[in-house]
Amino acid sequence: MDDVAVGDPFADDQKGSVSVVSGDKVVAVTVPGLADGDGFGWSVRLAKVDGDACADLVVGAPYTDVDGAEDAGAAYVVYGGGATPPQRLTAPQPQRFAHFGWSLAARGDLVAIGAPYEDEGSLVDVGALYVRKGTGELRRISQETVEVRGNSEVGDQFGWSMAFGPENGMIVGVPYENDDGAGRQVEAGKIDSGSVVFIDDVLARELTTFKLDSPTNASGDRYGYAVAYAEGSGYAVSSPGPGSVQLLNPARKLVRTVTQAGKEAFGFSMAASADGRLAIGAPYGGGVRIVSWKDADEDRRFPAADGLFGWSVAFSGNKLFIGQPDARPYGRIAVAARNSDTLQPLQPAKGADFGAVVAG
Repeated sequence: MDDVAVGDPFADDQKGSVSVVSGDKVVAVTVPGLADGDGFGWSVRLAKVDGDACADLVVGAPYTDVDGAEDAGAAYVVYGGGATPPQRLTAPQPQRFAHFGWSLAARGDLVAIGAPYEDEGSLVDVGALYVRKGTGELRRISQETVEVRGNSEVGDQFGWSMAFGPENGMIVGVPYENDDGAGRQVEAGKIDSGSVVFIDDVLARELTTFKLDSPTNASGDRYGYAVAYAEGSGYAVSSPGPGSVQLLNPARKLVRTVTQAGKEAFGFSMAASADGRLAIGAPYGGGVRIVSWKDADEDRRFPAADGLFGWSVAFSGNKLFIGQPDARPYGRIAVAARNSDTLQPLQPAKGADFGAVVAG
């Protein structure tokens, strides 16, 4: 299957929209009750929420007002087949400006929803994520959860990025965490150096976790801005500040570091394929690189094109999909078959920033 979901969160007076691309067809996905400014399609993932034969969509709308809480955020489950109406999910205790639905991760019927601007008591923008198995209840996890490494500090934004690892494991990006030593500190040390937290089993009663900080501990690294996992190959963690991506094996040990100099935000987006390749976007003029955990000789690159080429990337089936949300007139995606240097453009009949998100 080579289908992908594409988000355009600023379409239709910023209500947002999502489309499914199948072959050369772009089919809009609709849900009722969206309001101007909701940002539906800010994030999107394919999932199997209800366990039937049809693929489902989980879509973030992080600027949705909930019960009077401005920009608390919501996520929608759009069930495949059309027999079941879409379901709206919100945080059990919606917070103003939490942006629930900012990020998503999914594998099968296991879904995680990020709220990286959620507060923890008097600490603002520390971040949290919510995990849901099938149609079950949402479980909240933050750096204040028992045995989660690190601690919640102002502006950390835990849950900015997420990817499921083996079994029920997960890697969580905390790109705005400061390298500030022990204890709870604010605006100290190396600002926005970043970190990632590995959760061994998000469904376990007692969590076990492991934390990695930025390898350079430099201000502005934003280590963990994007994360990815490829079954059997390992993890990838980006630092778009200096323009580097770490490839880790399944045991979380460094395999190699891929770099790209300049102010191109190399590592702004990433996606892993089932056969152990990694697409890395550098949307400010750096194009898209495809690298391999197993063979550095397989590395290749698509040069920059119009729009923010590489703002988003996704693999599906035997194809790579690259988002170009600022390409005129409404944004587009570019599609490349395996080992092909030819890109096929696809765009909607109307929109705003089509290609801001792609998910396979």
